[in-house]
Amino acid sequence: MRIHSAHVFVALLCGAAPLLAQAPAPAAPRASYDQVVAQLQSPDADARRDALRSLGATAYPEAIAPISQLLTDPIDDIQLETIYTLLSFYHVEKPTIVKRRRGLVVETRSRSAAQGIYDLGPYGLIPQPVPVELTNGLAQSMFDPNPRVRIESVYALGVMARPPLDGYAADALARLLQDKDEDIREATARVIGGLRVSSAGDALVEALNDRSTRVATAAMRALGDIKAWQSLQALTDQFNYFGGKGPRAEAAIDALARIAHASSQQLFVSQLTSSSANLRRLAGEGLARSGNREAAQQAATALAGDKQRDVLLAGAFASVTAGPQGGSGVGFLVQALDHGAFHEQAMAYLVELGPRAVPGLDQALASDDPATRERVTLVLGFIGGDDALVLLERARGDKDLRVVRAAERAIARLRKSA
Repeated sequence: MRIHSAHVFVALLCGAAPLLAQAPAPAAPRASYDQVVAQLQSPDADARRDALRSLGATAYPEAIAPISQLLTDPIDDIQLETIYTLLSFYHVEKPTIVKRRRGLVVETRSRSAAQGIYDLGPYGLIPQPVPVELTNGLAQSMFDPNPRVRIESVYALGVMARPPLDGYAADALARLLQDKDEDIREATARVIGGLRVSSAGDALVEALNDRSTRVATAAMRALGDIKAWQSLQALTDQFNYFGGKGPRAEAAIDALARIAHASSQQLFVSQLTSSSANLRRLAGEGLARSGNREAAQQAATALAGDKQRDVLLAGAFASVTAGPQGGSGVGFLVQALDHGAFHEQAMAYLVELGPRAVPGLDQALASDDPATRERVTLVLGFIGGDDALVLLERARGDKDLRVVRAAERAIARLRKSA
């Protein structure tokens, strides 16, 4: 029998463990849950805060939608605590905050707490429903008078929403690229890319001329993430204008490498022998993604003897996309999973390669290093497919609890997607 989460909620409030009863639960628990939800609309700020904390403590997904109404609360501290409470539903890492009986203290003063979670990437996400009340509420709080609320709302949307994002929240992000605060414009561009907001392409092109290099480079990365073909000429002009040097030039070729259009291939080839390791790596990525096997093989050959490990990884990535002979490239990428400085790059390539990477990941699940096994599990969760599920079921029996939990999250995500 399915026990309604509201019944469990009351048990948690009372400090009791939830019981699996055979008979229908009485009406009182449902009423108690409804009373706490109704308390979110109380004119008393302390009552609203108490209701928020009570609902957040349950960790039950059905509480997400009612909690979201406090995203537009007139009190900043309640808005911020609402954002952090909602984040706890969606990520294994929690914001660094201190809750007092009344009010909220944010310890990460110099940095957005939500940004800290966003920067961790998607691997720690907990599969949850994303109700429209949540995305619309964040879309409204992104325009709050308090810049702290605005930036937390932007990054929180980036963590909790799912790509590709469209509708009201997507339109709000495009408008927010005009915010007067540089940090918020940068955050907005990053989240637009992460959520694949394709409708924001023209707004991102305008942001290429932002006076802030951080904003402009974030906009370029976003253009690459949404594969905005209308930006190809503007990005190429940016690269040429800065002579292939500096952060704006690197961001431009990075975006071009993510779009990987045929018109950019000659530029990529010219940078395979650049004195800049970053440009060599990005050129290799662009050719690897081009769909042209000969171009990918050219990149793999040119980068095979490079002295920089990140460039070698790009070459291995290109060798796999070049064709069946690239099997050793998968092995090289898998080996990098136990290197702290390069495992994130290798994980990204393996996810992008998809099912082609699964045979190599099968062997890596037997690694003696639990961190490597956990990374393999995380990658499999984003590759998906029947073969990946078989390996994830095996990982559920791992002796390391981190690997087990990563496998369970990955399986839940894949089943939810299916």
